[in-house]
Amino acid sequence: MLVRGPTDGAGPGGPTPRSPEDTTARLARLLPELAVALYQSAPHHTGVHRAATAEPLTGRQMEAVVLIAHRRRVSMGEFADGLEISRAAASELVARLLEKGVVRREADPADRRVVYVRLAGRAEGYAAAMHDEWRRHVDAVFARFPGIDPDTLIDFLGALIDRLKGRDGA
Repeated sequence: MLVRGPTDGAGPGGPTPRSPEDTTARLARLLPELAVALYQSAPHHTGVHRAATAEPLTGRQMEAVVLIAHRRRVSMGEFADGLEISRAAASELVARLLEKGVVRREADPADRRVVYVRLAGRAEGYAAAMHDEWRRHVDAVFARFPGIDPDTLIDFLGALIDRLKGRDGA
């Protein structure tokens, strides 16, 4: 369970204060569990993943699907930048996802030079189901912890992700 507050529990004289180092260590231990739980709670465990594509996706391909699902559609430049890969690598990755039927390309009607990438068919449904499932879990946990400021938690997690990806300048 995530940190309940600034104490470890009731001692003989009342709650025992928890040090910031203890809290940090507990959170650091929870991160791998969170990653595994997110993966396991995704609809692919119910067979939806197999219906979305005949072949399993690689880790990089799943990262691409998550990026596209989050943004709904991306230009090839946004795709490459979002995954921090070259334009050539982005084109190759999109080609592999096209072969698997996971994405589709569409030209911008106002500027034919701009190509967008979107999730296709079942993959789009899979991403929506995954998002909805995670949202239900988040809503349920927020309901159990009404004292938590969601915006602060979101800012914290966003900063943690940036730091883990080396994007915070530290």
